[in-house]
Amino acid sequence: MRIAKTTDKRRIRGERSKQAIVKAAISCIARRGLHDATLERVAQKAKVSKALVAFHFKSKTGMLGAVLDHQETIFEKGWDAILAGNSISTSGTLLELLDYDVRFSVEYRDFISVWHAYWGEPEGNSLYRNLSQPRDERYEKDVRGLLSNLTKEGKYNDVNIPAVERGINAMVFGIWRDSHLANGPNDYSNGMQAIYAYLQKIFPLHYKPKVFRKKRSL
Repeated sequence: MRIAKTTDKRRIRGERSKQAIVKAAISCIARRGLHDATLERVAQKAKVSKALVAFHFKSKTGMLGAVLDHQETIFEKGWDAILAGNSISTSGTLLELLDYDVRFSVEYRDFISVWHAYWGEPEGNSLYRNLSQPRDERYEKDVRGLLSNLTKEGKYNDVNIPAVERGINAMVFGIWRDSHLANGPNDYSNGMQAIYAYLQKIFPLHYKPKVFRKKRSL
């Protein structure tokens, strides 16, 4: 029994140290990029030895893969919670998913910086395609399914679903990029207003017109 308890404690300590290293790696990548996020720097940031980093991840590539998986798992958990939620309408579910996507870029700015680092460097780009692209394709499939249901519900027979989905992807990616580069106070509200206006034009029976007024400065 003592052996089992000791093993459990070691496993818990090991998992905690592993998570601390991943979080330190995210911070390093967000501020220095992939190239300068070395095992030494990450170890220093996590306040552990380089040997422990190597023990958990074997190599820098292993660490970078763990960072991607950590971020993707957090995003996926929130996405799936919405799909499994109590929204009573297709239009409501779609809007909730897009709201989550936009809000994520504001609440997890370091994550967005990290993803941009992966997209912009050859080593990271290859890892992203192999480890994260399948999840991205799954999110796109979810959105396509909701768009398809909307067109059937509203009899929008002339709507080109792939084109509409492409437009949504472009808008969300643009919002993420702007949030990454500009880090403005109205990133979320402006982003959601733009997305709602887009959806309202295409699906007027599901999204009622809204007037978005400029906020007055005090």
